[in-house]
Amino acid sequence: MPDYIRPFGPTIYHGKFTEEEVEFLQKIAKDTLQANKRMGKSLVGIMKDHMSAEVKDIQKFLGLLQSHIQNYAKYEWQRRNQLYVFPEQEPDFSNINFDLGKGPWINYQRAGEFQPCHEHIGEISSVVYIDIPKEIEQEEYTKDTNMNCPGQIEFVYGSGDLGGTGSHKIVPSTGDILLFPSQLKHIAYPFHTEGVTRISMSFNIVKWNVQPKE
Repeated sequence: MPDYIRPFGPTIYHGKFTEEEVEFLQKIAKDTLQANKRMGKSLVGIMKDHMSAEVKDIQKFLGLLQSHIQNYAKYEWQRRNQLYVFPEQEPDFSNINFDLGKGPWINYQRAGEFQPCHEHIGEISSVVYIDIPKEIEQEEYTKDTNMNCPGQIEFVYGSGDLGGTGSHKIVPSTGDILLFPSQLKHIAYPFHTEGVTRISMSFNIVKWNVQPKE
């Protein structure tokens, strides 16, 4: 079952892909590296290799995302509308339609690389963790550093005025999928282990809709 994390206002969805689904995503990452469609300086941060994803079976890929996006959208609709509408007025989330805009991209993060605090364009954004090497997960306990969040993602909410900022860190693992409002700021922290690559996929849902129940 997914987690719906609400450390502050917006909801962060934390789901998990199966081993078979992760293998499919890892094949996409491999194909993307071979296609080498680099995005240049279109993204923020210090990261050499981020590339437009090479998705050869787009229908299978969208099918992988469907249930997670459906769960997140349904949870948010129910949370916002449960006091104002009758259950029979709930839309049919099994038929959710969504548009990924320019499509997903893949980040190949290496030692010392990071993404500073930023937000995305769209309505819902996502990070999918395709491969998190064990060395990164163990780094917190083996490296002499004053930063105890190697390879983690931190979400930041609020303006910071009068102590109004909240933050929440997540330690990702292979197969995790996070969904969150595109305007929710977040940081991808660096790690220090040489010779390993942390592979993640990102995408933005620029618009989505559901049909009323018949």
